[in-house]
Amino acid sequence: MAKGKVVVVGGGIVGLAHALTALEAGWGVTLLERDGRALGASVRNFGTLWPIGCVAGPEREQALFGVRRWKELAEAGGFWLKPQGSLSLAYREEAWEVLQQFVSGGTLREGFELLTPQEIGRRFAAANLEGLRGGLFSAAEAVVQPAGASEALTRLAKERGAELHFATAATRVMEGAVETSDGRRFEFDQLVIAAGDDMRTLFPAELAAAQLRRCRLQMMRTCPQPPGFELGAIFVSDLTLCHYPAFRACPSVAKLQARLEAELPAHHQWGVHVIAAQHPDGSLVVGDSHEYAADFAPESRTDVDELILGELRKFARIPKLEVAARWQGLYLKSSTGQTQVALRPRKNVTMVTAMGGIGMTLSWGLAERTVREWGGVM
Repeated sequence: MAKGKVVVVGGGIVGLAHALTALEAGWGVTLLERDGRALGASVRNFGTLWPIGCVAGPEREQALFGVRRWKELAEAGGFWLKPQGSLSLAYREEAWEVLQQFVSGGTLREGFELLTPQEIGRRFAAANLEGLRGGLFSAAEAVVQPAGASEALTRLAKERGAELHFATAATRVMEGAVETSDGRRFEFDQLVIAAGDDMRTLFPAELAAAQLRRCRLQMMRTCPQPPGFELGAIFVSDLTLCHYPAFRACPSVAKLQARLEAELPAHHQWGVHVIAAQHPDGSLVVGDSHEYAADFAPESRTDVDELILGELRKFARIPKLEVAARWQGLYLKSSTGQTQVALRPRKNVTMVTAMGGIGMTLSWGLAERTVREWGGVM
């Protein structure tokens, strides 16, 4: 006998995490997705599971829990996941200082290795050693193929008893029920709204009050690289050290940020920091930029793409840097630096999002917390 009815609005990763977690806790689950399949942020990202970006303490533990859950579900759902670790490359003295401070400043730094340029050259043939001060290898990171993982998790939710309704747009929340655009009503004891940017449709005022803004990213995928070529890790460089919360406590971050803004004003204007992650066909997913507005022009900017590719060339030697696909992503991002938000606009209604480039990583812990608050002890 199910504990009660849960309706989840949104078939992306955060929604699927809540659906699967609620099923495991004994709830009956119905999932509503407005499109025929997940088409939002969940399939427009690097596929990186990124504990290194999370602040030491509860959030990092949540991220490591998320990686463990991803591994369990990859085995259960039969989708590709590869533990690769990450390599942060420092070319400016300030960036090297940040990496050293990051390792020395925490209470728990297992799984991190500071590497000399010589050590990096021996272990990572794709790293550009010219001007390199050093690097940080972290063993915790992994990569999934977002679209394939999303499809597999959807199948898994269905196999475990979830009722799935795709091409079904939720348009109104009433007392104990959700109404969809085709006039149907889905009753609930608990409602989870995990619809990303589309959450504006249901509770726009609450979303605005939480100081969440829209962010557009530009990303690319290269053609498959020659047989035998492997990055060997997820590659990032100086710009990324100013992007993720985990590094903000390092004293040299402010100096690094000031230098980067002076040397790379266009990168700063378009919020460019560069990640390269290799996928199972040998291609690299590369990005990204960050543009904030209420709405956006329909076209992508080729100059922004060139900023991303130019920065990649500085820290990685890619044999075949030909772009096979380009896309945009629309995300919610906190104006106050939060990485996850849970709002309760009404009784038994929870709006959730995880963001800042670590949403896939944090989604499982966020779902566990949501379900636990209903009395669904895990």
